[in-house]
Amino acid sequence: QFLLGESDLGQNRAKASQRALAELNPCVVVEAHTGELSEAFLASFQVVVLTESPLEEQLRVGGFCHAQGICFIVADAKGLAGQLFCDFGEHFVVDDPAEGDPVCAAVQDISQGNPGVVTYMGTEDSGDRVFYDGDLVTFSGVQGMTELNGQVPVPVRVLDDFRLEIGDTSSFSPYRCGGLVSQVVRPQECSHEPLCRALEEPKIQVTIPEDLPRSRSLHAAFQALHAFRREQGRLPRPRAPADAERVLELARSLGARQGPLDEDVVRSFASVSAGDLCPVAAVVGALAAQEVLK
Repeated sequence: QFLLGESDLGQNRAKASQRALAELNPCVVVEAHTGELSEAFLASFQVVVLTESPLEEQLRVGGFCHAQGICFIVADAKGLAGQLFCDFGEHFVVDDPAEGDPVCAAVQDISQGNPGVVTYMGTEDSGDRVFYDGDLVTFSGVQGMTELNGQVPVPVRVLDDFRLEIGDTSSFSPYRCGGLVSQVVRPQECSHEPLCRALEEPKIQVTIPEDLPRSRSLHAAFQALHAFRREQGRLPRPRAPADAERVLELARSLGARQGPLDEDVVRSFASVSAGDLCPVAAVVGALAAQEVLK
């Protein structure tokens, strides 16, 4: 814990951390709450983040937040492994799905016809192909065919690397010169599952196929760790083979539907799960903070 020292031993962590947290940004109000996480208390927030929270509490708070349209995040770190879950509700709008600046290209020619054809120059930043079928575009600075300037966004059909079809321009004035064609980024609406459903039907995606067994095993190991804590009232002891084997047994029973486990990964996870490492907390915390900003 970055904000505490030995002098804070025995104190409530929220209260002991409050002053140091508040000093990080004087424009942000930081308050410490030491009571229960009741529904009345949670209802006042836009985002709720849980960490070091029992699975039962995660399910209870997550279910309430999903029903109330409150964004919900679970962030945790155990030993060398981290866990992050996000539920932003059933109607979360992503304003910039491409995560980049909209494409803008110089117009070279626009034909009169149905459909009209726009010829444009490629850009160095985005290569030759800059638009795709279904993109919405607007025009500005066009001379001659001024009807296009300020027009509502129109869909395009890509003919080749430098030509687009834009609809009926047969009644417009002849194109003379100049102008820019600009992509209009459309917001996308995403639907997120509540935690209870995500745990019932986990969808594990990896960039490298060889990473799938490890990811699947860590997912099952985190669930087994919750079950072990309910059963024993504690986390597995460091480097205790009997505790690690019990976590593996629980992981086998919980992860049977997902496929075979990497047993060495589960054992290693269980053996160090009682440890808190600042670098791991920093990485998971930074990712969680970025999700909060979204």
